[in-house]
Amino acid sequence: MAKQKCNDAPWLATFADLMSLLMAIFVLLFAMSTLNADKYESIVRSLTQTLGHGKDLTQTQVQYFKQVQEEQQAEQDKDGETTIENLKPLFESLVETFAMASVESDVQVTLDTDHKQVRISFPESISFPTGRADLKPGFNVYLRKLRPFIGETDLVKAVGHTDKRPIFSGRFQSNWELSSARAASVIQRLIEEGLVQSKQAEVVGVADNSPLSDADTESGYAKNRRVEIIISPGYFASSASQEAEPKLQPPLAE
Repeated sequence: MAKQKCNDAPWLATFADLMSLLMAIFVLLFAMSTLNADKYESIVRSLTQTLGHGKDLTQTQVQYFKQVQEEQQAEQDKDGETTIENLKPLFESLVETFAMASVESDVQVTLDTDHKQVRISFPESISFPTGRADLKPGFNVYLRKLRPFIGETDLVKAVGHTDKRPIFSGRFQSNWELSSARAASVIQRLIEEGLVQSKQAEVVGVADNSPLSDADTESGYAKNRRVEIIISPGYFASSASQEAEPKLQPPLAE
């Protein structure tokens, strides 16, 4: 019986090896461009095993991934510490600045370490006439006190609050509209005074959904009617000051 000839082209094996190597190169290039130590280590382990270099990473590769992880963790810890360290002096300075005002008009300064921000709360008695969104003339004095404390990379948010009683006003149909309009008036004045730029400001109206008091009394209602200015230092710093840094070149399998 005649033997059957093999028609397989001998170059297919070489071609298949070449395609595998090209795929490995492109995967490595992608991993290097968006470096994530854990994901990249998994890719290298898989390729090392597939290309026949064994199942485990070499000692050089192990040291490389350990170094990358330590540097990334140190950078994250450094960023967190810097933010908190800068936040406390800002809080203390604002407390001192509004100390006399707080005695007379109950301006409150609070520190929120969880969200890395400082909150200054101004009661309606010094900020707005009842049921209106026009700033009282004397409120400008309080707003100008913020000038030394707002940087170009800070996020500045104005939040308007009302009490829960329905509003009876021709201009505003609900407390939502009133609280939003008050917050917008504050931000507009800060922009006009040159304290903030429009790109770093936010306006929020929450109506009566974040009360400070649940008492159905005039004093309780007055406590809830307020406008807050929230400063988040360095909020835009990361996007404004990104610099290209040389990346470590990951070692390939030996």
